[in-house]
Amino acid sequence: MYKNLTLTLILSFLMLNGVSAQETWSLEKCIMYALDNNINVKRTAIGVKNSQLTEKGAKYSRLPNLNGSVRGTYQFGRTIDPVTNDFNSESIGVNSFGLDAGIIVYNGKRIQNSIKQAGYDIQAAMSDLAQTKNDISLTIANAYLNLLFAEEQLAAAEKRKELTESQLSQVDKLIRAGARPQNDRLEILATIARNDQAIITQENLVINGLLNLKNLLQLDPSFDLQIQKPGTITVPLEDNPDAVTLNDLYKTSLNTQHFVKADENRVKSAALGKDIAKADLLPRLVAFAGLNTNYSTRGIRLDGTFGSEIVDQTVFINGSEVDFALERVFPNIENNPYFNQLNENFGQNIGLSLSVPIYNNHQSRIAMDRADLNMLNAQYTSEINKQNLKTNIQTAIANARAAKRTLAAANTTVEASQAAFQNSEKQFNLGTINTFEYATAKNNLDQAEVDLIIAKYDYIFKLKVLDFYQGKKLELK
Repeated sequence: MYKNLTLTLILSFLMLNGVSAQETWSLEKCIMYALDNNINVKRTAIGVKNSQLTEKGAKYSRLPNLNGSVRGTYQFGRTIDPVTNDFNSESIGVNSFGLDAGIIVYNGKRIQNSIKQAGYDIQAAMSDLAQTKNDISLTIANAYLNLLFAEEQLAAAEKRKELTESQLSQVDKLIRAGARPQNDRLEILATIARNDQAIITQENLVINGLLNLKNLLQLDPSFDLQIQKPGTITVPLEDNPDAVTLNDLYKTSLNTQHFVKADENRVKSAALGKDIAKADLLPRLVAFAGLNTNYSTRGIRLDGTFGSEIVDQTVFINGSEVDFALERVFPNIENNPYFNQLNENFGQNIGLSLSVPIYNNHQSRIAMDRADLNMLNAQYTSEINKQNLKTNIQTAIANARAAKRTLAAANTTVEASQAAFQNSEKQFNLGTINTFEYATAKNNLDQAEVDLIIAKYDYIFKLKVLDFYQGKKLELK
């Protein structure tokens, strides 16, 4: 008894874990997860950060630069002492320090224009990111609807098999009663086999659709994901593609499709490129300042005392030699200490540097011409993208209208096929038609129902594409 109770508890625990491990995701959750984890979104976000770093660098270029230097040198042979500027043939050790600063006073507004250009590039990169998120959202919605479509097709195939099996049971009763021949059972069995084949096909479509959705979500294929079925998906009657006009939707999409803003900012950025290139033709004024000091192993100083020596001298006076002694007095010197030399040799400088371009092999002119071409290219790209947008919108409207008519025709076909099948079923039960005629009516109804499901999901997705261009939130109601 205790063993059975323990086994039951273990099995219950495992089942609960299995249920909790499986997650059911709505379309909104799938989209939000993709926006946070999709690699294309992350890669586009890197472009925004790079543009922000470019702007930061342009702003920092207005600040002064400061550089320090330390140099150690050992000179030998005939050299110049950098401290005394004397020529000598001794080996000398030199140690020097420097601190230099500079700031650009004027450079043809290159810095200001570079900052503006970086700002436009940031706006373009952010619009690219928003457009990527929109595109990913539409792709996820498409994959989600395809998976729902495959699951509904699977459910319909399983239901058709159940109906066929119930028909087989009815035929068996009629055969036992002698009202139908034994061969009628074979046609029903063949229909059941076709139902099984359809179920296998739809199961594979469900598996592939789920794998495709996981791939778009950057989920591991082994992740136990189940999508939320929003009950019976109905066609939104309030959305009427026949009432949508190309011009109105195009004007709306110019504000909802972020690549339009991205192109506009790229045109502005390219226009500033010519001003930036023009700066190379203008003078450049730089203010600078510096501190420096050095030390030499030959550095000497007076020690504050004096030495003396007696020097014998001989002079001629009236043709006679006269000897006498002179005392020569001289200051005593010693090696100048390291830090004392650094203090004594400390120097400062400040000044302005003006650079006037005269000729640089036409490189500046070429850069300006290239900037003009870049601006034209950005303008042409913007126009092409707008033309493609208008074409895509026109196609989307036409597809939605065609899908609406297809759905209406599919509904009519199902109604007619349903009536035909009900009539055939009555005739079959009365024995006025054979099994083949009955199965044909049933197959026609099954195909009409399949076509209706296809038409319904196709129409719903076409409406979602129109919602996408209108900037509406992608969701299932």
